[in-house]
Amino acid sequence: MNKIFLDSSFIIALVNENDDLHEKAKELVKTKILQENEIYISNLIINEVITVVGNIINTNVAIDTYNLLVELCIILNEYKENNFNNNVINYYSFYKNKLSFVDCSRLELMKIYDIPYLVSYDKEFKRVNEIELIN
Repeated sequence: MNKIFLDSSFIIALVNENDDLHEKAKELVKTKILQENEIYISNLIINEVITVVGNIINTNVAIDTYNLLVELCIILNEYKENNFNNNVINYYSFYKNKLSFVDCSRLELMKIYDIPYLVSYDKEFKRVNEIELIN
């Protein structure tokens, strides 16, 4: 069983039927890759996903999405990690604004928890050699 971190871009594409990547996200779910592995997200992912889904679809779908994420994913609390933001800013500096601070936080969590795989439709993650991008 592998550890896989989900990026907000994938979750939003899966939930939003009007997203250009919705069908691609559904196909990935059909492969059972998510059912057969440990799936991780973070508090920042929840914040992003629920905010975006609530804004582009509606509050009810956002709440349903939240409940599903809580049920199916292991939620990492980045706020309990020592020197978390200091380590994230190092990634941010290294990638010279090619990755957002929040994107860099995913990398730090993946490093801390030894999570090799990231499901994301954010093309900027292709620059990161330390992870295996699933998209």
